[in-house]
Formats: sequence, C-alpha cells, structure tokens
Amino acid sequence: MRQDMMKDESHRNTAESKHADSTRQRSLTYDETKAAEAAFKGEPFNPAWSAAAATVYAGITDAMEKRRMAMAVESEVAEECLAER
Repeated sequence: MRQDMMKDESHRNTAESKHADSTRQRSLTYDETKAAEAAFKGEPFNPAWSAAAATVYAGITDAMEKRRMAMAVESEVAEECLAER
C-alpha cells in the first residue's frame, strides 16, 4: 500500500513538473521568430526551419484562421439581425 502511494505521488510530481515546463516562458529561437513573423505576414512556411518553428507557425496560422472565421460569423449574424428589422 505504501509503495502504491509513493508511485502515485511520484507520478503526480512528474505530471506537475511536465505541465510547469510546458507553461514556462522562454524566448523564441531565431527560426521560431522568423516563423512567427511569416505567419503574421501571411507568408509561406520555410521547410528549413525547425520542428519547433513549425509548431509556432501552425499555432499562429490556426489561431488567425479561427479568429477570421469567428469574425465572419459575427458579421453574418449581425447582417441577418439588421435584415430582420
């Protein structure tokens, strides 16, 4: 029983540690910065960049697309509401 509790505690500490590492702030590398700039400018991804840069690029472009979609839906709903008056 004591060993099970120790395993559970060890697993919890490891999980908390991984979560803390994933949310820790750090500076972007050169290629991550270039990927972020390209994503915001609408430029294509450079395949020479690292996997981490690809993650940055994909995250930004996905978020921007979701925002564009939300704005389009809001605009459409507003137009429908005005047309009903």
